Amino acid sequence: MTRVGLIPGRFDASIASPPDLAFTREEYAARATTICSLMRQAGVDLLWLTTPDAIAWLHGLSLMWYKANSPMRYPQCYGTAVHAASGHFIHFDNPTELPALADMSVSNDNRWLPDREAAPNLEFIMDELGKEGWLGGTVGLEFWSYVPNRAISTMFEGAFLSHGCAVVDSSAIARRARQRKSPQEIGYIERAMEICDIGHRAIVELLKPGITELELFGAVNARMMAAGGEFPALIPPFRSLRLVDGEPIVGGHRAASRKEIRRGELLGADLCGVYHRYHANAKRSYYVGDNPPPQLIDRYVLSGGSFDLIEREFHAGMTVKQVNSRLRQYYEETGLWTDKAGWALGYELGLSLPPDWVGDFYFNVGDDLYLDRVFEPGMVTNFESVFGTGLIDTVVWEADRARVLSTLPRELIVVPG
Repeated sequence: MTRVGLIPGRFDASIASPPDLAFTREEYAARATTICSLMRQAGVDLLWLTTPDAIAWLHGLSLMWYKANSPMRYPQCYGTAVHAASGHFIHFDNPTELPALADMSVSNDNRWLPDREAAPNLEFIMDELGKEGWLGGTVGLEFWSYVPNRAISTMFEGAFLSHGCAVVDSSAIARRARQRKSPQEIGYIERAMEICDIGHRAIVELLKPGITELELFGAVNARMMAAGGEFPALIPPFRSLRLVDGEPIVGGHRAASRKEIRRGELLGADLCGVYHRYHANAKRSYYVGDNPPPQLIDRYVLSGGSFDLIEREFHAGMTVKQVNSRLRQYYEETGLWTDKAGWALGYELGLSLPPDWVGDFYFNVGDDLYLDRVFEPGMVTNFESVFGTGLIDTVVWEADRARVLSTLPRELIVVPG
């Protein structure tokens, strides 16, 4: 065993600056109370949190590397142990993250892994939890988390079982706790949308024939970051598409490339503004040239009308069935709902770290399952109206209304050139 590479160098927490917290300590305390209440309802005594988003939500720590696919001889054994009965949590991590925890987290019980290898670290974690009297009951792991990978998750499951614990999948607990946003969280999402709109306005200004997708994408992100934005949790789809008979040829979830954008093409820009790791998603499509096909303009008008419907008729308290049925009726009346490819769907947005900004709550107008789920006050989702039309926006669900956040026009945007 060696501690070389485990200690971050000189660091003295006693002279460090006060933590730069995204939320008040009171809000973080309320989150711990919420998650412990959900644990008790589920009969879970100890929750071993490993999803980066969940840990950031609980006590503020967000990193740029979680070693999800790192060397097999250097397994990632970090996590936050939450104890339902006491309401207390302990964060276990490599001591290289000591400065990050001191700078952004309210966790005041951090215990440092002694080794790079898994076996000594697992023994250390189990010993520490045993000293607290937290072993022997039901332990919840996040089976749906990408961190740790299967090899390490199996090690943890075996370690807990060997200490007399029952192990269950408790992925839903942290996801459920984060679903309804506080007023400050919604404020961050609103700010994120302002940043997202800045990116889209930069496209109108900078897009011209001959510019490459990457060149434009880099300039757009520079504008968003200059406005206070952050890296999004996934690389946004950003591609130019050819038109055939007035309709775009779809490009899939492809990132920006060295391809030059040409006159007569359609740029689909699926951006997320990010503020304190909270995401707001808006996609718009830009026609490069002077004479876009009239049928494409009309299709965008009809597709964009779905957002008017959301603002006019929807609110929290509605079921997925009610929302889907009304949207389906609209698309059938407009003629968009045909046997051609396309979709109308949404998913939860909020605090996200790579590799994804897609949250757990999901609805699709074409679904016939899970229709009794309810849009709750404080939920935030995106909505995608995609019928040969690249239109996405972010919706805040409130008791008496649903608010669509972007100020951009919900239509085909023409950039002469």
